Amino acid sequence: MSPVEKGTAHVLLPWHEAAWRGLQEAREKKRLPHALLLVGPAGLGKTHMAEGFAQSLLCDAPLAEGRPCGACKGCHLFKGGVHPDFIRVQPEQASKSQEITVGAIRELVAQDAFTSQFGGYKVVLITPADQMNRNAANSLLKTLEEPVPDTVILLTASRPHRLLPTIRSRCQRILFDPPAEEVALAWLEARVKHADARLLLHLAGGMPLAALALDDAALLEQREAAFRTFSGVLAGAREPVGAAAELARLDMGLLLHWIADWISDILRLQQAGAVGRLANPDHHQDLQRLAEQLDCIPMHRLLERVYMARGLERTTANPELMLDDLLVACREYAA
Repeated sequence: MSPVEKGTAHVLLPWHEAAWRGLQEAREKKRLPHALLLVGPAGLGKTHMAEGFAQSLLCDAPLAEGRPCGACKGCHLFKGGVHPDFIRVQPEQASKSQEITVGAIRELVAQDAFTSQFGGYKVVLITPADQMNRNAANSLLKTLEEPVPDTVILLTASRPHRLLPTIRSRCQRILFDPPAEEVALAWLEARVKHADARLLLHLAGGMPLAALALDDAALLEQREAAFRTFSGVLAGAREPVGAAAELARLDMGLLLHWIADWISDILRLQQAGAVGRLANPDHHQDLQRLAEQLDCIPMHRLLERVYMARGLERTTANPELMLDDLLVACREYAA
């Protein structure tokens, strides 16, 4: 379930307002680009923004600032996921690689794919576009090079460097930055139920939707247990293989994100003692003790190992063996 409120009409997030106004102004002046690339870190709601703009283009009676009315036939079809002039391309849920395949793009660019059935816009959403494999991206290029009238292609990407330069160059980029802390906190505080909004925002690196997704009591308990286990290995109080067996039960992507943040905080404390910049301020004292105990050079090497593991996380690598290697490295580097 999306952390953004569901309803008949689209809910515009506060930090999307400037981008929304820019798009609607371009639409009014009939200068809307045929391809838009929404770029920014995960957790800012880029796909939500793209969905709202798509609904706006397909709405029969847009409200002020182009917001979809939520009541017309177009809005009802869109919210029901059956609007014939909206096409969504995304990775298959069952795919371990989470790639967007060439088959999906070839189906999209079929000869009649961009013919509007309602006589208005045809809108395509490719999300996340940075998960297209190379063959899929190459297959999309011809469509981007030869725009179809009244067709708008929306792409979202948290890692735009993974897109082909030729894809990026044929799209108008819309950049999403984390909102000011006071804006994010005002939005979060009205929605969190299980934890302090400021702490969640720190844990999510300033990304409000990612912060809201962390507002889960069971998930926060898992984080606490994982920190005790991992810090125990670093401190020499836990045996790596047994610790890996415990941690392997967790979501691997989230666990590796946590570990990277813990090591990064240790390095911050070693180099500058910058408490205000910690991603995990609730563990400041424990992290400070580890920072005083450990050498920064091995910690940098360990962080590189974590980033390598994150790169392998979606492959066929055995997660428990991967954790074994990582935690054994922790023991070696901390020795």
